[in-house]
Amino acid sequence: MIASTVVFARLLLEIATVAPTFLSTAAPWLTALLFLSAVSSFALWFRSDKNHEEMPEQENPSELKSALVFGLIYAVVLFVVAAVKELYGSRGLYAVAALSGLTNVDAITLSTAQLVNAGRLNADDGWKLIVVAAISNLIFKAGAVAALQRRL
Repeated sequence: MIASTVVFARLLLEIATVAPTFLSTAAPWLTALLFLSAVSSFALWFRSDKNHEEMPEQENPSELKSALVFGLIYAVVLFVVAAVKELYGSRGLYAVAALSGLTNVDAITLSTAQLVNAGRLNADDGWKLIVVAAISNLIFKAGAVAALQRRL
């Protein structure tokens, strides 16, 4: 849950880096989600039994394979976002955001921020797309945790 909370801070940082003028529109909504997620994380931690098992060995996130996979995902999302925007307008982007958010919310955030920055998408639709992707990501993670918890 803490990692899911950090996602919102990371998204704010990504938007600030790629499209600083878009940040003023997206920040209130993402900050609200950051706050709600932080409160939820704290509540869950407070209710937990505090008996923690050892964390499994983690892979190095800076390996070339991870960077290439992210680059590929980003390129595909960027292409799909541009194509859907051209064919279906802003409405079609919500489905792309929901699907893209299942696996990687960063790619749709960066793509959306670039479209807003270039004036190809209005900022009001931009923050909504990012929120849809982020919530889709949270739902997917919650489902994965629920499925894995039953197996343990």
